[in-house]
Amino acid sequence: MQIKTGAQVWALRNLLQENADATLEKLATAGYSFIEPAGFDVQNRTVQNFTPSKLKKLANAYGLDIVSGHFYFDLGNATIACEVASELGMKYIVHSYFKDQIDQNIESYQKAAEQLNRMGEVAKSYGLQLAYHNHAHEFENLNGKIPFDVLIENTVPDLVAFQPDLGWMIYADANPVDYFTKHPQRFPLWHLRDIDKTKQSTTIGNGLVAFKSIFTEKENAGLQYAIVEMASGTEDILSKMLISYRFINKDLC
Repeated sequence: MQIKTGAQVWALRNLLQENADATLEKLATAGYSFIEPAGFDVQNRTVQNFTPSKLKKLANAYGLDIVSGHFYFDLGNATIACEVASELGMKYIVHSYFKDQIDQNIESYQKAAEQLNRMGEVAKSYGLQLAYHNHAHEFENLNGKIPFDVLIENTVPDLVAFQPDLGWMIYADANPVDYFTKHPQRFPLWHLRDIDKTKQSTTIGNGLVAFKSIFTEKENAGLQYAIVEMASGTEDILSKMLISYRFINKDLC
């Protein structure tokens, strides 16, 4: 399968509010084929302050799909989250954060894995695939166990996929390839985040992440969608995302 390259647009939220057309046009012209939004508002049923129909129309006008999105939700509002995701035309609904919802101990992560399985069942009923996105704290050693290991070992592959954030993994001294080898086909969409020596976001290919060696295991991992992400507040962020695409297209995909 041809790997598709997308842009995570949460960090571009101000640019999108100021001029969505110009921002999306630049992403599409650079070569990106889809966007990944975040900022789900359960009360207003909006994503990054756009209604699903509005955001989908804007993206589609420039040939951009919305394959996935980061939705901060739980079992209580999973139905609403999946309805909005379906309206956007998403394939993957990504649960992006657990740290503030659970205590940093192994028992809590075991319960979180059970919750992900149940959320995955809801997503599947809408024709969606649930995925979980890591940060660095899931790789802290807690009395000899790694929280990320607990999550991946206690979730059902058919219900829960994983979106490895390569930058956060390297930040935490975790080796993505080890996980791709141990848990093949669990990682269909990746966040490509590069970090410099100060561990701040930088243009893909200019930092510490060894993308070329990691990408040698893309088939084993099950990679279908590669998504560029940078931290909010990154200087000249749109320019860096546009340059990043050129590196990915030339050297990785």
